[in-house]
Amino acid sequence: MDRMTVILKALSDETRLSIVAILLNHDICAGAIARRLGISDAAVSQHMKVLREAGLVTSERRGYFTHFSVDREALRELSAFLAEMTSWERRPCDPDLEGCIAIRRGRCPADKRRGGCYRSDGERCPGCTVVRDKTRGQTMKVAVTFENGEVFQHFGRTEQFKVYEIQDGCVVSSDVVGTGGRGHGELVGVLRELGVSVLICGGLGAGARQGLEASGIRVCSGNSGDADAVAKRFADGTLEMRSEATCDHHGEDHECSCGRH
Repeated sequence: MDRMTVILKALSDETRLSIVAILLNHDICAGAIARRLGISDAAVSQHMKVLREAGLVTSERRGYFTHFSVDREALRELSAFLAEMTSWERRPCDPDLEGCIAIRRGRCPADKRRGGCYRSDGERCPGCTVVRDKTRGQTMKVAVTFENGEVFQHFGRTEQFKVYEIQDGCVVSSDVVGTGGRGHGELVGVLRELGVSVLICGGLGAGARQGLEASGIRVCSGNSGDADAVAKRFADGTLEMRSEATCDHHGEDHECSCGRH
């Protein structure tokens, strides 16, 4: 564990912080500390163990008693580290680097500066709308329900998808693909055959959303307007990611009632 992490963890406890504050004024024994804080000698001993392992406290035998003092050099090192943090450059969030203090200090072997933001359970971070492949340079395929240049508003009646290849935050190619007249229940298979990992659409029902997600295809619903513009916003991370159902139809031939036609 990084030394600064150990020191910060040791000082995160209120009692240990109080002990350090006392020792900055006086080198005293454990019994005197216990009386000042109103805790047991055993409790002081446990806290001292943590502080000593963190390198914050040293001890010296004086007659029958052991007196403790603060290693001020450790505090100066901590102060310099905290000052350094204020100059760190902002970077895209990354699952492999989250929580790694060493990346900012140039000592982390995992520092690959890859874009994207994922929680440990594989779901996207709710506060981050940047959507890119985890590995920089990798191409991802994004399909948009398509009609007359715009985002078609009923997934179950889609006759065309416009499939975009996106790399490093840019659209690098696109192609319009017909669905061959296949209906609602077969569209997930069409997207899977095309290698699509994300669907951008207008309205879709809960069943369709569940089918897509079960096939590993992420859904961004509730979109409208120019398809190319929507794809570009997705690529550069400015498109709001929404995956909720936006139609309440119950059959594949039922009219969408989301009011988006």
